[in-house]
Amino acid sequence: MPSELLYTRIEDLAAPIAALQQRLLATPTPASRGICGFDGFIDTFIRVTAPNTLLEFGQRAIAAAGISASYPVNHDHDKFGGNGPLLAGALHDLLSGRAEVTYIGALGDTEVLPIFRRAIGPKTRQIFTIADPAHSDCLEFNDGKIMLSDLRACAQITWARVLERVGPDTLDKLLLESGFVAAVNWGKLVNVGTVWENLSGRLKSLGVPAKKVLFFMDLAEFEQRPVEDTRELVSILGKITAQCRTMLSFNLKEAWQMAEVFGGGFHGKKAPKDVLALTLHLKQSLNVDWVVVHPNDGAACATERAAVYVPGPFCRNPLISTGAGDHFGAGALGAALRGEDELGVLLMGALTSGYFVRSGISPSLEQIGEMAQRWLGGNLPERL
Repeated sequence: MPSELLYTRIEDLAAPIAALQQRLLATPTPASRGICGFDGFIDTFIRVTAPNTLLEFGQRAIAAAGISASYPVNHDHDKFGGNGPLLAGALHDLLSGRAEVTYIGALGDTEVLPIFRRAIGPKTRQIFTIADPAHSDCLEFNDGKIMLSDLRACAQITWARVLERVGPDTLDKLLLESGFVAAVNWGKLVNVGTVWENLSGRLKSLGVPAKKVLFFMDLAEFEQRPVEDTRELVSILGKITAQCRTMLSFNLKEAWQMAEVFGGGFHGKKAPKDVLALTLHLKQSLNVDWVVVHPNDGAACATERAAVYVPGPFCRNPLISTGAGDHFGAGALGAALRGEDELGVLLMGALTSGYFVRSGISPSLEQIGEMAQRWLGGNLPERL
């Protein structure tokens, strides 16, 4: 059984944070290359002003059933989106370009759309587009968000389309150069499971040694996927883990959903000890090397050697919440590429996400180090 560490107060993290700060300053990030994909969204951000909490909005919406209702909002802007593009950009900024990303995803039917080329073109080594992007209207509240997504383009993301647009020889060259694969948004990309499986199978057929490549996965919201799809994914995870070092990341709701597949009754349990128990349950049920679960106010991970929970730099009134999970993923992946252990992965994930929701900016290592100091000192503001 793995050893368990349950940190519930920031004061208990003084020594680990100091050690992390020292490593961020003293240890350079190893250069690496990798593949990230496979989605792409254009997001329209809509700030709901009254009511400004998701809880109250839900209550009012229920009361309005059968009679309709109207609510004031601010249409802010359109932005490039998708879990993959957001993670790729955040990883570049965090590691100052030391992780060179090739992005493969839905960024335009036949050519990369300008909104994506401007946003992640400078932060990627190269881009291959395989489909049109999907579109989401993001209703943002002080305590969460609602994503209204047109997902019709997502079904075009298939293994056959990857081979057609990238080319088998080019794909093999990319895989042979890769130290990591970041594969996200299984929940909305109904055919992407075979892409993940074939990438790991191709690594094996190319003679890449087992466990050389880090394979990061985030399922994203998968409530709409049938349980049969989830069980099929579980079998695919085992195949990927046989070839790669795997890290599977969930937000709390997604972790509750996955635990139910294995008989875990964790829904609604948010206390740190329950989140740690949930993470351990998932590690014991899934054939992956790392399981990471990140609620809004903390994070936990479990491996064969350790299970750890840490509090996070919680922001009560985030400037932006869309992309918070992707920035957590970038921090966790970046930490793993730097050789951090379970505690380091959680702290870097939480700090990267915490910086982003306060500023709207993807931070550097130096910036999350400075933020960690303010958090530890009890003077971390709601805006950075």
